[in-house]
Amino acid sequence: MSAVTVTRTGLVGLIRVDSPPVNAISQAVRQGLWDAFQTVADDPQIAVAVLICAGRTFMAGADASELGEPPVPPHLNDLVLFIEACPKPVVAAIHGQALGGGLEIALACSHRVATAQARFGLPEVNLGFVPGAGGTQRLPRLIGIEAALEMAVEGKPKSAQKALDTGLIDAIIDDLEVDAVAFATTLAGIDPTPFKLNQPISADSFDVAVFDRWRAMCAKRKRGLDAPLAVIDAVQAATGSDFQAGLAAERAMSLDLRKSPQSTALRHIFFAERATYKVDGLELSQAKDVSSVAVIGAGTMGAGIAQVFAAQGIPTTLVEISDKAAQAGLDRIRGNLEQAVDRGKLDAARAEKILEHVTPTTDYQALASADLVIKAAVEDLEIKKQIFARLDQVSHPGAILATNTSYLDINEIASATLRPDRVVGLHFFSPAQIMKLVEIIRTDLTDHVVVATLAAVMKKLGKIGVVAGVCHGFIGNRMYQAYQRQAGLLMLECGSPEPVDAALRQFGMAMGPFQVLDLSGIDIGYLMRKALTEGMVDPYAFQVHDRLVELGRKGRKTQAGFYRYSKDNPTLDDDVLTLVREVAEQSGIKQRVLSTTEITDRCMRALQEEGEAILNEGIAAKKGDIDVVFVNGYGFPRFKGGPMHHKSD
Repeated sequence: MSAVTVTRTGLVGLIRVDSPPVNAISQAVRQGLWDAFQTVADDPQIAVAVLICAGRTFMAGADASELGEPPVPPHLNDLVLFIEACPKPVVAAIHGQALGGGLEIALACSHRVATAQARFGLPEVNLGFVPGAGGTQRLPRLIGIEAALEMAVEGKPKSAQKALDTGLIDAIIDDLEVDAVAFATTLAGIDPTPFKLNQPISADSFDVAVFDRWRAMCAKRKRGLDAPLAVIDAVQAATGSDFQAGLAAERAMSLDLRKSPQSTALRHIFFAERATYKVDGLELSQAKDVSSVAVIGAGTMGAGIAQVFAAQGIPTTLVEISDKAAQAGLDRIRGNLEQAVDRGKLDAARAEKILEHVTPTTDYQALASADLVIKAAVEDLEIKKQIFARLDQVSHPGAILATNTSYLDINEIASATLRPDRVVGLHFFSPAQIMKLVEIIRTDLTDHVVVATLAAVMKKLGKIGVVAGVCHGFIGNRMYQAYQRQAGLLMLECGSPEPVDAALRQFGMAMGPFQVLDLSGIDIGYLMRKALTEGMVDPYAFQVHDRLVELGRKGRKTQAGFYRYSKDNPTLDDDVLTLVREVAEQSGIKQRVLSTTEITDRCMRALQEEGEAILNEGIAAKKGDIDVVFVNGYGFPRFKGGPMHHKSD
């Protein structure tokens, strides 16, 4: 069956795209649209056209499988110009998402209507390039420079109401096809020329300083990224008098950036995130329903996890040892939601609805009906085993028993139950209600249906789930330990934590390794290392860390760690420099000046070597999974694709 068909209803020609699952703009769709618009133009009985899509969405963008491949005509930019040249009015009827090329096609139409749930965006910047079919040229002509910059530079989708408010669409409709045809009928016979987005932008309609303001913002918030700055240049090109010259400039930037290392890396991580569940033995079709959840522990992590499930309308029981502790957990959730309301991320009514799905209790018998029980308290193996033995008694036979742990042996925890095949790890990253990454840890005995169920649940929650095996630290913390080990050795060699932090910030890490330790608390790693057996900890790399903790310098919470803090501003002090020098001398490490390149290369090599070991042991299924974990959980620069993808300059 053809991907695009044309039918006629009275004076209206209905152009329908039907290319499951998301009507991606493949070569077949592009050719079908070209032929369909030629039919509309040539048919004297058609006075106006409606462009509509079957299935769950309008065109959601380019065919991802064609990215990086040689282009095959008709090219999208040529198709958009061909649609724009149609001598008859064209109404884009939008539901689902009109993203990227889908929005560019809609902008080529003379009019646009959408259902209330529709969303609109130009997400190309997130893949490291500029829209290439006129998105940055037509959008500012329709909604203004400032609003166009926000959409194209941020790359975040906008709601139908926002689209209506800015003039991106002409109306919000209820019945997609019926109402779109009715709207189109009112346009029959009119000249579409005044509605085409190819006319010059009036110089007095915007402040030319807006471009410099956006560039300054990108320098702070999008440090190291090329595509946002190029998008600003492309939108600025739209303010020239020559529409075709603006299109040519946009196209050149788009094609050039698509070949860049940044775009290659961003596309790599984009596809890796969508492939995390492509694991041998994992079939999402086998997933079972999870209709209720219980979370044991109402601290910061437990409350955050409970909030995540409640936000999806899943009844969630929050269990604590006392009524006071349980109520404190509910108050933590309330506080999180109030912050989201204050930031405009959530409305107050929605926040209250989420709270209604959380039930605090001290009674373990309340867990009897939960399909998924998550232990989210104290990182102590023996205590966890005791709790899981109790859960085994009170939970129903089909329940999944999960522990939120960052490094404990889940095989040991599972051995405390009579259902080890239904025990699994769920390593949420903090804060759980914000961070998207979750490591799904399958033990030696975990049933594949349990893993499939949790993978499906993570998708429902909007999380990125990565399946991992059992080892100390799993994927993320094991990798991070190798990274911190190398950073510790580098500090001893160069005599200070600051050059190491500075080099890795310059590389693109969100924070330097010692800044991170000060923020999270140096004592966390100290306590973890004390629990390890001899030989599992480098004898040199963490000596400074441990000595600092023993001196009472645990990081920001004590106003001193690797740095001293006054109003959160870090400064080096002689005590740390002296300690580093003493430990280096005792360890036989000769201090020297290290270049930024050597520091970053050694840290990346440490990550890659540990990653290869993780792959060889079967802890991770593929390199892309490791990249996904480190990008989404540890501040690795997304535009470098992850430690396994990255190649040193």
